[in-house]
Amino acid sequence: MTTSMPEIITVACDADEVMCDGGGGALGHPVVWYSFDKQEKVTCGYCGRLFVKERALKQG
Repeated sequence: MTTSMPEIITVACDADEVMCDGGGGALGHPVVWYSFDKQEKVTCGYCGRLFVKERALKQG
């Protein structure tokens, strides 16, 4: 079994929330919104996409 790495999407430092639809149009998933709530990263519960604020990437 092969495990693939989740897609990492960089968002602006001042973003409060992100939207994910899984990409791929009709082959995606329902639109969901995630709030950062003072976190630097959030992961989509459907597709595993990882949304990371720019400053978190710069910090390592």
